Amino acid sequence: MQNPLKMGLMENKVYNVGIVGCGKIFPRHIEAINQNDNFNLIAVCDIDEDKTSQHSAGYTDFRSMLDNEDINFAVIATPNGQHFEQAKYFLERQCDVLLEKPATLDPKQVFALLKIAENNSTKAYAVLQVRLNSCIQNLKKLIDNGALGDIRGVSLIQRWQRPEEYFSDWRGDPLVGGGLLHECGIHYLDILCYLLGKPSVISAKKYNTKHLNTEIEDTLYSLLDFGSYGGSVEINISSEPRNLECSLSIMTSRGYIELGGKAMNSVERISFLTEAESIKISDHLLANNIVGSPNSYGSYSGSCPNHPNLYKKINMFGLQESSDVLYLIDEIYDHCNIRYY
Repeated sequence: MQNPLKMGLMENKVYNVGIVGCGKIFPRHIEAINQNDNFNLIAVCDIDEDKTSQHSAGYTDFRSMLDNEDINFAVIATPNGQHFEQAKYFLERQCDVLLEKPATLDPKQVFALLKIAENNSTKAYAVLQVRLNSCIQNLKKLIDNGALGDIRGVSLIQRWQRPEEYFSDWRGDPLVGGGLLHECGIHYLDILCYLLGKPSVISAKKYNTKHLNTEIEDTLYSLLDFGSYGGSVEINISSEPRNLECSLSIMTSRGYIELGGKAMNSVERISFLTEAESIKISDHLLANNIVGSPNSYGSYSGSCPNHPNLYKKINMFGLQESSDVLYLIDEIYDHCNIRYY
C-alpha cells in the first residue's frame, strides 16, 4: 500500500476552485492556490458583497456561483455550523470539497458526507494543517518506529490570548461556531490523535475566566486515557497579554520530549537516558525543521500557515482523517454536559 505521506495530487488533476467564505482564513487559501499549479481560482463567495468586490467573479450565494462558473473544487471556509449543508450541496453536484476546521460540529456528519461523496464520485478533504509541521512529522516517525520506548504520559497545553470581542460575531452563537475546542483547540487535539491514537475521556471541566458575556467557554481542562497510560489537556484563550504557549510533552521509558513554540512548530526540550540518545533523537526531530510564523489576525495569532503544502498533499487529508478529533471533542463536551449542535 502506498504511503499516504508521499502521495501528491492524483493524476495531475486540475482543480477549478470556488471559495465560499472570505473571512480571516481566506488569504491563506488564496496563497495556497497561487503556489500550486494544479489549482486555479475561479470565483469567490461571501454574504458580504464588499469582501468579494475585488474579484472578477464574486457571488453572495454559493448556489449561483456553482451554477454560473466552471468549478470542480469548493473550499468551505464559512462559519462552522454551515459546513455540512454547503459541503453536501457541492458533493451532490460532482464538485470536490475542502472543509476548513472543524469539518463539521457533529462528528456523525463526517461519515454522512463521505457516503454522499462516494455516491456521487466526489471527494471531501479537511484542513488539518498542523500535521505538516516538520517536527510533528518527524515525531510521528519516531513513535511509529518505537524509537522512543514505551510512552508513559502526555500533556497538551494551549494558552492563547483572544480579545474580548472575539465572540462578538458568529463565534458567539454556540450552534454556529461550536465551542472553544472546535474553534481554537481542534488543531492540537488532532495532533494528539494523529500521533498517539484517539484516547477516551475520563473527565473534563470548562470555565469562563475572561470572556464572561458569552455562552462559549474560554478555558477547559480534561483527563484522558490512552489505555496503558494517561494524559492531560488544558486549552484556554484567556492568557495575557498574548499567546503564551502551545506545547505537547511526551514522557517515555527512554526520556522526555516537549514540542512547543507559538504553534507547536519547534522542539523545546529533549532529555533521554544517555547523551548520545538525546543527540540522536534531537537530530531526527530537527531534520528539515522549518519554523514558520503563525497566522496573524491582527490583535491575535493562530496556527501555522501550512495551507500551501496542504494543497500540494491534499490526498493525505481525506475527510475521514478528521473524525477522531471530532469524536474526542464530543466526548470531552459530554463530560461538561454540553452539546454544540
